[in-house]
Amino acid sequence: MILYRFNREVVNMLFEEWNLDDAVAVAERDGEKRGMEMGERKRTIEFAKRMKDDGKSIDEIIRMTDLTVDDILPL
Repeated sequence: MILYRFNREVVNMLFEEWNLDDAVAVAERDGEKRGMEMGERKRTIEFAKRMKDDGKSIDEIIRMTDLTVDDILPL
């Protein structure tokens, strides 16, 4: 059923020429995006740690950072 639904896309994928330059560009773009997301999360965790060290409540840290309790408690 799914193959029938996406058969045209699958056929195009099978016959489209694979291009190393395009594949590298996609990998670089994806890697850059992932790296930025990881850096942003690290910065948010560091901010939450400073807030916790300053005596802010867990509820306030959650509200300000959108982290979970499980993210904050080990800090």
